[in-house]
Amino acid sequence: MTRLRLLMLSGLIVAVASGALVILVPATRSRLYNVAAQAYGATSPTPGRANIAMQAAPPPPTLRAGQVTIPTSPSFERFGWAFLDLRAKKLIGSTNKDTMVNTTESMVKPWLAADYFTRLGGAQPTDAMLRTITLMIEDSNDDAATTVYGADGGLGSIRRLVSTCKLTETHAGQSWSYTQITPADAVRYGRCIADGTAAGPKWTPWLLDKMRHVRGDVRDNNPSNVKVQGGHWGIIDALPQSLAKDTAIKNGWTYIYADARWHINCMAVHPDWVLTVEMQFAGSQTYTGLQQGANTCASVARQLLYTPDV
Repeated sequence: MTRLRLLMLSGLIVAVASGALVILVPATRSRLYNVAAQAYGATSPTPGRANIAMQAAPPPPTLRAGQVTIPTSPSFERFGWAFLDLRAKKLIGSTNKDTMVNTTESMVKPWLAADYFTRLGGAQPTDAMLRTITLMIEDSNDDAATTVYGADGGLGSIRRLVSTCKLTETHAGQSWSYTQITPADAVRYGRCIADGTAAGPKWTPWLLDKMRHVRGDVRDNNPSNVKVQGGHWGIIDALPQSLAKDTAIKNGWTYIYADARWHINCMAVHPDWVLTVEMQFAGSQTYTGLQQGANTCASVARQLLYTPDV
């Protein structure tokens, strides 16, 4: 039903319906005002004062469930995505979201940090280890990841990832980067980080903050330098600043010469949702190939982006 707001301005009653119609009625015609008020449920004006109804600000942009068209370039050997709406508790994605697997690469690094904190049992980590974990997340330092992985007990850490985060199709590989994971399990893993299950209440805010400060773009990647790698790209590139500032990310990427393919994953964790994109494709071994993967992750996020009408 149309709602009518009646205002008193300079001896006139101003009636506004849905912002589209203004009717000026002499304020002395109180009987007409009363009829209108009863008919439309309007609030009574205060004589001698403008009664101005304040409209609530529109909700901010967000990601929500929707259709995704898979890019046609590059030519993917494997491709899958999954989106978990934490508000509606709904998981959607590509038809192969529960079966397509990819090596996690650096996407698993937040878990290595979370597992380390949990295994401390409440003890305070050393400053040196906190610096190591920070480098592992913000710069995607592989040497730092190997250090933390060793402190976690190696493959046992991946087994704990599966059990702690209730993953169904994730399997340990020969090292942390070779862990096999599906898109659906990847969003469950992201949720596990976000809700504190992985790292606990003390360290979860710290870990998510590090994930919000990942540095560098695709041009900062050099195969000969595993200490400083640019990981701030992909899903985050498609988000407006109002949404990006609250979004934690950790991507994983490697050109694996054994199968001559890029293995790329993008994971973004927001308080309202988790999105993951996984792919393998043959392409340029330079950052040009990585940029194709980054663009694909951004494309998926852009298709799920919802900006309410103002």
